[in-house]
Amino acid sequence: MMKSLSLKCTITLLSLGLLSLCSLAPSTGAATNDIESKSVRTQLDDKQSKNDKEERHSTHHKKMSKEELQALKLKKMQRLATYFEIDTEGKSAKELRAAIEKAKNEQPEKWEMFKQQFRAKKLEEMREFAKSKGISIEGKTEQQLREELHKLKHSKPE
Repeated sequence: MMKSLSLKCTITLLSLGLLSLCSLAPSTGAATNDIESKSVRTQLDDKQSKNDKEERHSTHHKKMSKEELQALKLKKMQRLATYFEIDTEGKSAKELRAAIEKAKNEQPEKWEMFKQQFRAKKLEEMREFAKSKGISIEGKTEQQLREELHKLKHSKPE
């Protein structure tokens, strides 16, 4: 902790010293322009990396492009529309989303049933996966399985 603090102080002092030297030098314009151009380049690089991250999407779908993620969301909405018996023919994603929201509000018990079925399906898939990895699934909750799979994922080198 002390080392990093002193390192930060040293870096700060050095950068302040360089700035003061630049202001005293006869060719201040060139030195200042060089420093400014570096900071602009750094800002542009930061902006580019931010755009790259947004293009990939910042959630757990890191390897999916924006188009692939939108296709996945549309597929999920179509699955919900089928469950709620909503006609999807000729509807845009926005219209479909509005129809699903309306159905969820009008039929809350059906929505709860869908969520329970979905969770049960995901739990069964997780159990099968854990079993394939050699993890005992007997008497374990979803959270316990999730934690064991997480430990397994982070304990093995990739």
